[in-house]
Amino acid sequence: MADKNEYISARTHSKACLEINKAIMNKAHEEGGDVTSSEHLASAFLLLGITETSEDDAVEPTSIECENESEPLTYKAAIRSPQARQWKEAMRQKWQALVDNHTFDIVAKGNTVYTPTTDRTVEEPIGCKWVYKRKINPDESTRYKARLVIKGYEQKEGIDYDETYAPVSKMATFQLILALAAQYGWDVDHMDVVTAFLNPKIDRDNIYMEMPLGIDWLVSDESALDGSILILRKALYGLKQAPRLWYEDIDGYLQSIGFRQSAEDPNLYLQQGVLLVLYVDDLLIAYNGKEGR
Repeated sequence: MADKNEYISARTHSKACLEINKAIMNKAHEEGGDVTSSEHLASAFLLLGITETSEDDAVEPTSIECENESEPLTYKAAIRSPQARQWKEAMRQKWQALVDNHTFDIVAKGNTVYTPTTDRTVEEPIGCKWVYKRKINPDESTRYKARLVIKGYEQKEGIDYDETYAPVSKMATFQLILALAAQYGWDVDHMDVVTAFLNPKIDRDNIYMEMPLGIDWLVSDESALDGSILILRKALYGLKQAPRLWYEDIDGYLQSIGFRQSAEDPNLYLQQGVLLVLYVDDLLIAYNGKEGR
């Protein structure tokens, strides 16, 4: 019954949000001006019967803020949750992994970097955010994961990226390989490349990112934080060109170890006794027993 009530509450909350948004837009169009101005917001709330609340009366967001109470949607929610210690440890581990992987360098904000296409400066870094995930291990223990994601929607075409296209394998290729494996008794394995998008080097030297929330306790040397931002050296999740960079990286590696690319499907790779299909960061490998190994 609780799940049903939560579902109804969520639907009611979503409907209220739509009504508020509609009222704000209508009020702004009637009077002209910025729809985000405090006057229009206050007028729209009054139309809906919503009055201002003081900080003391404000209710802390709970299940409405998060799809799953154990998976916070914001950094603030994570460090205020009962699992704050676990989330902070997950962020610390991820930050250290990125440092060890040489994903970025710390640079002083205010330095100007000129490129042939733009005079973009480090005064315009791209934002980032933490994404949290709670997973259950096979032994039923709980694992807390944090991922640092760049806000790719803030990137500017022609400045931060050009091509974003990355091919994926055809469904007919999967069907053919599974049919051949069944007919000839081949072995079939599946492989998932861990942190695939974090492996390739960046294709530009002018992508700057803000320091993530929590940097004050993630870095021991506080002097390195004063007016500093990050310049990317390798791809991050959320980066628009990350899928293409990963494809170019894995394509070059597979061909370097003897695989040749199919003319019919660029994501099908052939070698003596082995058929390999690439689908983003997942690999399906069919091989003929000992010959394929």
